[in-house]
Amino acid sequence: MKTGIQRNIYLIIMIIMIQTLSSCDDFLKRSSQNLIVPSTVTHYKEILQGEGYFQSILAQYASWMHMTDDMEYIDALTMPDKEDFWTNLVPYYRVEQFAEIYTWGADVELTTFKDATYMYLYKQVMVANACLEGLEEAEGSPTEREVLRGQAAFTRAFAYLLLANLYAKPYNKALPDDLCVPVKPTSTPVLDKYPRASIAEVWGLITSDIQTALDNLKDKNCERNVYEISYPAALFLAARIALYMEDWDKVIAYGEELRASFPQYTLFGITDKTTAGPRTEDPQLGRFKLVKFINNQNTELIWGYDWSSSTYESQLYPTITATFGMYYAPSSHGDNNLIDTYSTGDRRKAYWFYPPTPGDNYPTLRYSYTTVKVENLPPADEFFARFAFRISEVYLTLAEAYVRKENPNKSEAIELLNSLRQKRFDPAVYTPLDEAGFSIESLTEFVWDERRRELCFEELHRWWDLRRIPTAKQKPIVHRWTNNRSYTLHPGDDAYVLNFPQDELNYNGSVLVPNPRPNRQPD
Repeated sequence: MKTGIQRNIYLIIMIIMIQTLSSCDDFLKRSSQNLIVPSTVTHYKEILQGEGYFQSILAQYASWMHMTDDMEYIDALTMPDKEDFWTNLVPYYRVEQFAEIYTWGADVELTTFKDATYMYLYKQVMVANACLEGLEEAEGSPTEREVLRGQAAFTRAFAYLLLANLYAKPYNKALPDDLCVPVKPTSTPVLDKYPRASIAEVWGLITSDIQTALDNLKDKNCERNVYEISYPAALFLAARIALYMEDWDKVIAYGEELRASFPQYTLFGITDKTTAGPRTEDPQLGRFKLVKFINNQNTELIWGYDWSSSTYESQLYPTITATFGMYYAPSSHGDNNLIDTYSTGDRRKAYWFYPPTPGDNYPTLRYSYTTVKVENLPPADEFFARFAFRISEVYLTLAEAYVRKENPNKSEAIELLNSLRQKRFDPAVYTPLDEAGFSIESLTEFVWDERRRELCFEELHRWWDLRRIPTAKQKPIVHRWTNNRSYTLHPGDDAYVLNFPQDELNYNGSVLVPNPRPNRQPD
């Protein structure tokens, strides 16, 4: 059976149309017996928001976070009185399904785990393509068309950025003619096999799309609305793209425009946070409920995404297995672990993690730190996104640009870092960074470390940063696995690039050139 992207294009489009039709009986018209098409710009916008906007991406790619040095494998003792609990867990909750991901194997897929990210991101591309193609003939005002065009171009740019950052070499380490990912420029249902486009072609499309988004969204829907793609969100994404391309002047132009023109996005202070929470028992759910950092009262949030109902427990939250009580947790052992990077008085450690709790009923809480930064169990009227673009990332992106540009500006970088850190530390122990204490090299590395502390477990920041850091600055990452085995990801390792899903390779044959990944042996 054919299982490639191309085989699914028609199905994706029809699902979009059918799902939309089921909720809005009179909003679509039939142009033939077998084709349902939207008729207005508003219809296309609802399709984009309903099927695009990366609404369930956490369930697709959160497992990739296990590849970084921020995660470690824990082998806890099974609780004797919970034997049935461990034994009866469904395979979805078992850590073994991520074994090849965690040990950077030649093929991350197993019989219990299939890479759904690739297809999911191309679905986002197809939704954006359908909107871009249909908006010209759809009914609507010029302003409505421009907003839809900008939002659809943003969606396609973001989708290709994610694809390129997973399945191809980092832009700053690739040649223009190196292979990137396939490009599907239209929504026309075809069964063609698509070869990989070049780095230059894909990143050219990304930059063209984000410019289209900026041009069409400028001076429109600029009020703070975390639920809709906006001009500030486009500026944010443009700055991130420029960061990965190491175009420091553009980073500064986009980032400073965002800060200057939209002061409503301000850093959110957590200087008074001494624990992750509030952590209260929810009698109905029989579990703890948290007020998480990513919530609709947080003034840092520019645009939120991933509105899926899946919880962090099933993806990143310590994953349990039968028999051994194995799970993943934020790294707190060995060299260069995440937890030890937080210094005394850094409230991020207190607010985003629970420390080990001796005597707790759950081994995941008893033996290790627990990630609760984006845990989400709010009432229905609260913000329910898993991830969000935050202004704090812009501060860090700008700091890196100022210190890495041709004529570095240490003072600007230090000022940005101090502005952020002042909102993160206990005021009683906070000490501003001093420019005199840093060389250009050491300040650059400090910015990377600060990104790790600030952005941990949001999107895939740590993995993307590990990939793009100059190879000479990459450190070996050692992951301990079962039976005292350990596996090492070396600087410049081929495993920094994922291979394509096996179904895609089977369908496309030699047209889709695979990425080389070594058959890794334990150390």
